Amino acid sequence: MALRAITFDVYSALYDTVSGLQQALGALMQTRGTGGDPAALARAWRQRHMEYLLIANSLDREPARNRTALEASARHVLAALRPPLSRDEIFYLIDAWETLPPWPETLGVLTQIRRLPVILGTLSNGDADMLEALLGRLPVAFDRIISTEGGKFKPHPSVYAKALQALGVDRDDLLHIAGSATDAAGATAFHIRTVWVNRSGGAVFDPRFAPAYELPDLTGLSGILAKSKWGLSPNEK
Repeated sequence: MALRAITFDVYSALYDTVSGLQQALGALMQTRGTGGDPAALARAWRQRHMEYLLIANSLDREPARNRTALEASARHVLAALRPPLSRDEIFYLIDAWETLPPWPETLGVLTQIRRLPVILGTLSNGDADMLEALLGRLPVAFDRIISTEGGKFKPHPSVYAKALQALGVDRDDLLHIAGSATDAAGATAFHIRTVWVNRSGGAVFDPRFAPAYELPDLTGLSGILAKSKWGLSPNEK
């Protein structure tokens, strides 16, 4: 397996989004003096957000914009709050997406890959400026930060076509690291070799679009790359 480029999903593969949202929601509720379970609300917000993206693709009413999806899903999950969320509170919650904590193994894995002669990129539903702010907190430089903003959200085929064009590579040259089942299916359906980082242990939606590889976290990626032309030794840490 020869590789010229590797792309990562951001909000699921590289970052622990739910933990970051839990912290922000906990602080908001404490300030308000409101009861509730921040962890449950964080999971619900992330789930509603992902559902919004799929609905937006189906309705095809407007270009993809992640901030719109985040605000709509936050207001839906927190609709019972009284008084309703203010504009400042919405801004605070959305800003939390720019300071999410990376998974414990993220930095080590990216540092390994950065040593390889490949294009290192991200492919995300996040808006471009939000991704730049979040990824800029990591001490690893990406060659390309590709956003769906202005087009369609993943897993629409146009997203993966955009990635190939932006990277200047063919399908066979790219390995995509997906953090969600839908992203894994979308990239695989577009005939891109895909690793699904399946942290929840969920099942593949459709066996026809099962990814080439499935891992419980990013640490197993070195073993996969060891099979490629520019691979790492499985023992390299």
